[in-house]
Amino acid sequence: MPEKKLSVKWSNEAINDLKSTYYDLRTRNSNETALKIRNEIFNASRSIIFPEQFQLDENGKNCRRIIIRNFKILYIVDGETIRITSVINTYHNY
Repeated sequence: MPEKKLSVKWSNEAINDLKSTYYDLRTRNSNETALKIRNEIFNASRSIIFPEQFQLDENGKNCRRIIIRNFKILYIVDGETIRITSVINTYHNY
């Protein structure tokens, strides 16, 4: 039997994180680069096939993380729904 497709929902905080990331990248790089990275981050949430696919994050209680470049996407599992809680730039000299 095929696996049921998980629903992915982005919190307002995560959406704001993604927007902020995009605007910051756009000021530091080209618009094309900013769009490419923003899309990579956004589309990464669609790569979740099963809830426990990615590692638990060491700082987020019950959060799992997806790493894209130097960004960490945190999510929690709520039944059949994946809730994206935040997007964090992990670059230390940021």
